[in-house]
Amino acid sequence: MIYAMLEKLKNIIEEIALDFLNNSLALRYDICRCAQCRNDMLAFMLSNLPAKYVTTEKGELATIIEQAKFEHQAAVARAALNAIEKISKNPRHKLKEDKDQIFQMLLSKIYEDRGVDFRQYYQGVIKRKLAVRIRAHNLESYADYLRFLISRPEEYDKLLEELCINVTEFFRDPPVWKAIKKLFEDLIKKKKSQKENIIRIWSAGCASGEEAYSIAIVLSEILKFESQKFLIELYATDIDRKCLEAAKKAIYHKAALKNVGDKQLKVYFTALDNGVYLVKDEISTMVKLQYLNLINDEPIKETDVVFCRNVFIYFNRNLQEQLLMKFYQSLRIQGYLIKGQSETIFSEAGSIFKDIDSNARIYQKTEV
Repeated sequence: MIYAMLEKLKNIIEEIALDFLNNSLALRYDICRCAQCRNDMLAFMLSNLPAKYVTTEKGELATIIEQAKFEHQAAVARAALNAIEKISKNPRHKLKEDKDQIFQMLLSKIYEDRGVDFRQYYQGVIKRKLAVRIRAHNLESYADYLRFLISRPEEYDKLLEELCINVTEFFRDPPVWKAIKKLFEDLIKKKKSQKENIIRIWSAGCASGEEAYSIAIVLSEILKFESQKFLIELYATDIDRKCLEAAKKAIYHKAALKNVGDKQLKVYFTALDNGVYLVKDEISTMVKLQYLNLINDEPIKETDVVFCRNVFIYFNRNLQEQLLMKFYQSLRIQGYLIKGQSETIFSEAGSIFKDIDSNARIYQKTEV
């Protein structure tokens, strides 16, 4: 009886482990996922699970199963990742192809055909996004997908849409926007005192326009009846042409407006059918939307503020350094760079950018 229970538990634990393993492998095309490697991964995983997951005493079967499924998912998932890491680096058979080399060939092909260079992006991010398209066509490798792209160039539209995908909304990270509003108020006071009337702002990586229109709304609220005294040059750029087209339409679902106050919604938006809203002309006309490749193109010049939020997370260290220099060149002396909540400026850049607000990720260009 006890032997039968142990066998049943062993089978269930193996099923749980296999489920975690398969989920972990679902989007991995950079390693071998053949049946032999999968079996080796599962065996390694089971052999490295804590003993309590694979042994039990009479009467504890249900409890152990529930613990393995719910309370200890992190440990089981960790074992799966360790198994994948171990076996993928030392498979017991000769590999048919160099997956990293094929991956780089694929990125080079994208650059040659579409002029978008993802070779300096974080590879983990790009691999996960490529995997979505590979799975969509039931393909098995980067080589398969490379051949697919060559034979079906229309796939590029979907691929670039996936690679350039941006999750954004109006006034994303509300506490940050309080700091931004204060920064704009101080900037406008300074402009008045120096008798300057041009305010130039660049939203780099603007996606579908929510950030740029949020900036325009804040400026309108601050300036009110003084807007005629200033020339507002608000540039919003992105590499994704489809996102730019959506931004030009300036139509958004209610979910993107969750941080917009009722008064702002009434003043700056027009409700359309099906729960969508149109940004009013007084705001949309403030924004100059245009295509710009941050890697290859020249930056906007003589800016007072540069927004580049949640873009650096996609780039490797070398490319981040290049972009920081571009933004430095873009900004006027004492101009401001605003980054995303999960992004910081590495210590070496401290000589050209001063930390103004570490919580809001606001930095100021220094004189060198």
